[in-house]
Amino acid sequence: MVTARKLQADSTRKKLFAAAVQLFAAHGYHATTVDAIARRVGVAKGTFFVHFPTKDAVILRLLAVQTGAARAARDAALGEGPHAALRAAVMTLSAQAGASRELSRAVLAATLDSAEVAHDANALFGVVLDDMIVDARAARARDPERLARGLLAAYLGAAYHFAASRDSEGMTELVAPLVEALLEQEGSREAARRRRRRR
Repeated sequence: MVTARKLQADSTRKKLFAAAVQLFAAHGYHATTVDAIARRVGVAKGTFFVHFPTKDAVILRLLAVQTGAARAARDAALGEGPHAALRAAVMTLSAQAGASRELSRAVLAATLDSAEVAHDANALFGVVLDDMIVDARAARARDPERLARGLLAAYLGAAYHFAASRDSEGMTELVAPLVEALLEQEGSREAARRRRRRR
């Protein structure tokens, strides 16, 4: 049974998360303080620490939401085939990161500043990468791990460029041609292998 206290705690946690994300997007990672997050929600600073041990934990929660969305999109696209699943995972990550240039900067700043955040972020992306390797195998890629890592590297490189340059295209515009080129190249290899087998 869910109690009123549990519902209130869940509501406060969601508000703190939303406030932190808004402040990161507006002011960046370094300029956003725990005090500012708590003030935005109208709670004491200590209340923040009841729900998140550090502001880095908010960044990791955000990355968990983003990678979770990528995995859900990948699962939904599996019925269309492994290439569609690969495309869906990468493009969903791109759409998530592309929602806010400042927020993408905040995530990059946190992962570059803290080895612990970087380690935990790598673990979250590692699960997505594992799914992508499975899909690349199902697509009969010549080197499934290389294809999956190449797609993820295309996303990460585009995310860095998007966050670093105020004048860059949007994330999906940056990533889409890279994803298509990698998948097309792999498709060309598979077609060539099929032709050789027929001879």
